[in-house]
Amino acid sequence: MDDAATKPSAKPKYLPVDRSQTRLLPLDYDCLIPADHPARGIWKLLEGIDLTAFDCDVRSFQGQAGRPRVSPHLLASVWIYGYRIGVSSARALERMMRWEAGLRWLCADQEVNYHTLSDFRVKDKSQLDTLLAKVLTALQKAGLVDLKLVTQDGTKIRTRAGKQSMQRRGTIERELQAAQDYIDETDRHATENEALDERHRAAQARAARERQERLEACLKELEAREQRTPAKKRDQIRISTSETEAPKMKHPDGSYAPSRNVQFSTDAKAGVIVAVSVTTDANDSKQAEPAIAEIEKNCGRKPECLLADNGYASRGNVEALAQSQVEFIAPWKDEKSRQAGAAAANGVDSAFAASVFVWDAGQKLFVCPAGKQMQYVKQGKYHGQTCEIYAAAAEDCGGCAHAAQCCGKKGGPRQVRRRVESEAMQIYLERMGDPKTQELYKRRSQVAETPHMRIKENWKWRRFSVRGLANSAKEAIWVALAYNIQVWTRLCWTGKATTAA
Repeated sequence: MDDAATKPSAKPKYLPVDRSQTRLLPLDYDCLIPADHPARGIWKLLEGIDLTAFDCDVRSFQGQAGRPRVSPHLLASVWIYGYRIGVSSARALERMMRWEAGLRWLCADQEVNYHTLSDFRVKDKSQLDTLLAKVLTALQKAGLVDLKLVTQDGTKIRTRAGKQSMQRRGTIERELQAAQDYIDETDRHATENEALDERHRAAQARAARERQERLEACLKELEAREQRTPAKKRDQIRISTSETEAPKMKHPDGSYAPSRNVQFSTDAKAGVIVAVSVTTDANDSKQAEPAIAEIEKNCGRKPECLLADNGYASRGNVEALAQSQVEFIAPWKDEKSRQAGAAAANGVDSAFAASVFVWDAGQKLFVCPAGKQMQYVKQGKYHGQTCEIYAAAAEDCGGCAHAAQCCGKKGGPRQVRRRVESEAMQIYLERMGDPKTQELYKRRSQVAETPHMRIKENWKWRRFSVRGLANSAKEAIWVALAYNIQVWTRLCWTGKATTAA
């Protein structure tokens, strides 16, 4: 049968789409998100915390003229929720407030512009420290922090400055001269063209001066680093022209980039971050003692035990933590690995490194690989550490077939240093040899690296959103707050108490 004969003569009827129609729809903000939504947990915890420390710059008061401002509870909640969902841009959060359910619930569809958010994120650091301390107090009351065992670990976070901003002295000097020439040209042009808009001229001059000041700061930092660097390596020094203090650091994937070292102190009971700091030091050897001070400031007392990797193991840290009455657990490098570099620098073959020489405790002397005895000579200082120096007889080294390999660049007779360990160091070494300590150390990676995994892999926080070391330290506090409140919502908050009646 022909299909044309079966088709109806009338046109088909479809539902109309009228986008010009205005509708008034009921909106219940409490139904936007479920009862266990993270935004509810953030607000529940923060609403019970006193944030009057943020009221110091308020100029609008009740009963007086003036526009009301956004409350610090709301601004803090927005930033903590933002980092919780992996958004660290103030402009992005402002756009998301129009459609993202958690932000709509927090703000109740009130407009919070990005500038207000951005200014609040880099508030005075003492105010942010106070906020972190109060959150930690709440978590201690909830039983999530006991400070019996705290781990310390650092992670590299890239700066806003890119690799291309790292320049040598010659490039910085040329750019500085170009900036000065531009300022002179702008001043001359402004004098000749009086019709030029005053605001436009002022903006150009301000931008030029700021660039000149940054480049002058780069040269000053470059000169300071050159004084600490051997002459033959000074031409390799690079300084970022946008973030002067940002050093280039090596990342776990083998890449190098301008970065900062973010230090987290994590309590082992529930994985709460009890202290956070940001430093330009690429290694962790100097971070143990400041971490103890930060923990005490935030929690009101010191931890009983600090657990760290071998990057923190140094005699200085052992002495400092012993004086602070904090048990320190970090694997100590064996003497062979510690002396390998010194042996290579002195032209000594690795087969004749100091660790190969045998200590005879009964006769209190060393025996060299050739079987010759080395007698005590004197006591001295080596890198600030008291040492006993033992030396072989000149005739023993002179007639030895291994003299060239053993005595190295300095020639004979060969000497060996034996460190005189302090009482604190002896206790530490004995502690690290205890099997119970070795078993306890196995907990380090689980506790210390979990925040890094969550923050860098799940939340994608691998780069700072702000510039400068001071502002980077403030952003790191916001990240720690987001992580800690997530721990609280997961372990202590069910969401039932906030459901609508």
